[in-house]
Amino acid sequence: MRSDDFLLLAMAAQRFGCRPSAMAVIRDPVLALDFDLAGAARLMIFERGAPANNEAAAASELYW
Repeated sequence: MRSDDFLLLAMAAQRFGCRPSAMAVIRDPVLALDFDLAGAARLMIFERGAPANNEAAAASELYW
């Protein structure tokens, strides 16, 4: 997801010490894991200071 709302959700979850999937009330464990990983990646991109329009390039630089 590339929405600013998704970033805000990920930031709120981090601040409150919970998973983004819990805040979005995602009950399917596989979908929840995907959602949480996407949130973690989005936060990492934001914290590295990558411009919003260059997320794809920044994401390709992350090593898992």
